[in-house]
Amino acid sequence: MFSPGRTSARRGAPAGPPAPMAPATVATATGVRRQPSSGELAWLLALPCAAVTLLLIVVLGPPLGDLLLPPSSVAFFSTPASSLAPEPHEQGRFLMALLGPLLLAGATIALSRRGVRVRAALVQPLAWTAQAALVAFAVVAFVAQVDHVFAYPNDEPFTQRYFTDATLLAAALGTAAIVTAARSARVRSLAGRWARESRARRCGWTLAAAFLIAVWLLHALQTEGTVVHENVASAYHLEFTLDETFAVLNGRTPLVDFIAQYGSLWPYPVAAAMGLLGATVGSFTALMCLISGIAMLAIYDLLRRVARSALTALLLFAPFLATSWFMVRGPLENRYTVATIFADYPIRFAGPWLLAWLTARHLGRAPSERAPRAWPLFLLGGLVALNNVDHGFPALGALVAALLWTTPLTRARLRRLALDAAIGLLAAYALVALVTLARAGALPDLALLLRYTRLYARAGFAMLPMPTLGVHTLIYVTYAAALATATVRALQSGAAGAPDRALTGSLAFVAVFGLGSGAYYAGRSHPEVLVTTFGTWALALALLTLLALRRLAAHGGRRPEPAVLLCLFAFCVTGCSLAQTPTPWSQLERLGTTGPPRLRAPAGQVFVAAHVRRGERVAILQQLGHRIAENVGVTNVSPYTTSFATPAVSQLQDVVRALRRAGGTKVFVPTTPSAIPDVRPALAADGFGRVAADSDGNELWVDGAPPTPVEGSAGEVGNAP
Repeated sequence: MFSPGRTSARRGAPAGPPAPMAPATVATATGVRRQPSSGELAWLLALPCAAVTLLLIVVLGPPLGDLLLPPSSVAFFSTPASSLAPEPHEQGRFLMALLGPLLLAGATIALSRRGVRVRAALVQPLAWTAQAALVAFAVVAFVAQVDHVFAYPNDEPFTQRYFTDATLLAAALGTAAIVTAARSARVRSLAGRWARESRARRCGWTLAAAFLIAVWLLHALQTEGTVVHENVASAYHLEFTLDETFAVLNGRTPLVDFIAQYGSLWPYPVAAAMGLLGATVGSFTALMCLISGIAMLAIYDLLRRVARSALTALLLFAPFLATSWFMVRGPLENRYTVATIFADYPIRFAGPWLLAWLTARHLGRAPSERAPRAWPLFLLGGLVALNNVDHGFPALGALVAALLWTTPLTRARLRRLALDAAIGLLAAYALVALVTLARAGALPDLALLLRYTRLYARAGFAMLPMPTLGVHTLIYVTYAAALATATVRALQSGAAGAPDRALTGSLAFVAVFGLGSGAYYAGRSHPEVLVTTFGTWALALALLTLLALRRLAAHGGRRPEPAVLLCLFAFCVTGCSLAQTPTPWSQLERLGTTGPPRLRAPAGQVFVAAHVRRGERVAILQQLGHRIAENVGVTNVSPYTTSFATPAVSQLQDVVRALRRAGGTKVFVPTTPSAIPDVRPALAADGFGRVAADSDGNELWVDGAPPTPVEGSAGEVGNAP
């Protein structure tokens, strides 16, 4: 969109597709007509493509959703049944919206190759009109976010604003400062000298990036003694991911006899390391932070490669880092961020970021017949997809996009790419199969990857409506701009030099990954969930800002385009997130303030220990049930982490089948808090009887014991619509 490719062409890079035989400009009766550059053409097509996309969303979205997501027959327990809100129309509209960026990219390619001509006098005004419309849309979307009232069941209505007036003012001043500096030859010369690459500078700035990552990750580190003081929301999420790893330690095998809600593969290496370091909260959170840190350092190196400067990369990386771990709730000293939700970092995002980095490294090499094969990338992409569907599949699609946008589309190259994809994906499956065969004697069941997708996306459990306009639409437009920019660069530069291919591929990768992984927010459109997309958005902005800065430097005397100013402003907004950087001393003080280790012996463990014998196979539905089992020396055969993760009746049936298959008879059930599905009537109907209970809300149900009446109607089963 910023038309940067001409610089590469002047340096001798291939010029891309051959130009049409007719001259670029011709005189007609209506005036001089010329062929717009691919960047200008993209802007000319932006508004028509947006109008067509909107029409598709409104007209075809609802019937597409009804076709793909018919009413579910899944039955839920009464408490979670109250949270059912199927959204087939919204999901259909989201799928139609995904076509918009592809439509713009495809139209730009098609018309660029046809060599269409437009009246020369209209090209710039029309392009600027499209850019001005984009700026106006951004303003409207932001205001709509501020004014939108969210109202969810059993909650008070509220509004959400992510960026304060002070942030917007600072971003405006930052944009003005960048533009002023870029127009100064002296400043550009000084910046060039500072950004010049050398081994010493590369090591120094890389160490600075690593230090910044470590400082940020301190707030996500917890120990057995600090969890009691942890932010309530962070502590709640910790228990789910911690127990997925304890399930592996306790003998469960994801994709065979255990159904992970967040990550099917990461628990394996983490559990192995915890077996050496000690199975504690401290070792778990330290390992999670280590993986997140490595993934973040990989993104820094990606930026260094495309910017060809370690200092420039650090300046682009710092806002990305801070925005990725944007504070959802405070206080600053004990915050709740995406970094403390290990389901996101590293379980969902570490794999895609490592894949993006390796893709940039792959594309950074000059294309040739002897270029490295892409199958190792597909091997990693396959593992990422097998780990987590909602972010893994978009990452795999992003890899394909990055390679297609930077590869001459000849039949021979497409065949080679398809072969590499087949080899890599089969190798990924084979590796996972070796692990599951060694542990459980069975091949992985890929259908289990979609178990929770069936509950959430199709049945509508915990889904929330998405506002028409808001920050999420600004993020969507950013991805569309990134994909269009990658398309323009591909048209102008073809298979140009290594740095150009890496940058073009990275733009395509982040655009497709961001669009695909946005389905997670499109489903449960809570404002806090939107924050999980900020990191991908910030990476797209960092890449676009790099091009905007190059364009400003190349045209320092010209008035900057509205799109360039908007990009710089959005990047400066993300830069303001650095104000949330944790102070190391406050985090060290937090880690030094300890209390009772409440997760070392989770609630219900005393009750379980009193009613089992060592080595017994039981089903424990309490929070951290697999850690309880590991602590007391039994095997928890439940394929789920907790009753919170089993809102459907069929999931309880999975638990019962697993218990009976293992020769066990005992199910430990929590009855508090009230949000836990009341499974007792279903257990009674399945032949279980209650034989013991305590005052803390823990009960033991035994297969074949005399039936026990359950008081009240709270346990009635509700059916999904």
